[in-house]
Amino acid sequence: MSRKHRESPTTDVRSGPHSPGRRRLLGTLVALPWLAPAGPALAQVGREYRIELVIFQHLTEEGRRLLETTGAALQPSPGSGPIGEGTYRHSRRGFDLGHVVRRIEDDRDSRLIATLAWDQRGRDHASTPWLTVREGRPLDRRTPLYDDRGPASPILQEPAEERHELEGRLRVWVGRFLHLETDLIFHDATAGNGAIAVRGHQRMNSGDDLFYLDHPVVGMIARVTRIDTSD
Repeated sequence: MSRKHRESPTTDVRSGPHSPGRRRLLGTLVALPWLAPAGPALAQVGREYRIELVIFQHLTEEGRRLLETTGAALQPSPGSGPIGEGTYRHSRRGFDLGHVVRRIEDDRDSRLIATLAWDQRGRDHASTPWLTVREGRPLDRRTPLYDDRGPASPILQEPAEERHELEGRLRVWVGRFLHLETDLIFHDATAGNGAIAVRGHQRMNSGDDLFYLDHPVVGMIARVTRIDTSD
């Protein structure tokens, strides 16, 4: 693979070599001007950072097979709150990775799930709270209502807690470098085959570089920008 790009080795699912669809997408992403591993710039606790994240599904045979063979009834781990609550503020500049989104949307083996952008103060691993994630397609889960004649009709079913195909938590914390850590669950909303864990870790730095956290079913592109000196 060209341009110094390396994958994070710590994903929850070991998939072996990339499928043709994932290799094609990787080639497309590597063509972006700043896709690279973490360089020598060190991060610092207390600095203000802007995080942008593009999350997408791999629509490959590899991903479909993994969902069919390993999908299970999993429950997401809770975070401290969504963007806009507590530590995680909506980004003052909004989202600025439209060129990445276009690459994902142009790839026939990929589907965009979510774009996120938030501002936060850098904290160490122990003190960084988890950000709650509920993104993607809604899951149609309803709780049946019962009476003496049995279950009620679907029209009368009571809506259950709102759920989405990608749920769980993630966070960006500061060590010698910035670190993106994910603890997510991806639900197969179309086939109803349960869910699969999407856990991983990617070391990053701040600047124009884009960082790629890979998984056979869900991929992520991230960028971190320091905003305490530039704003």
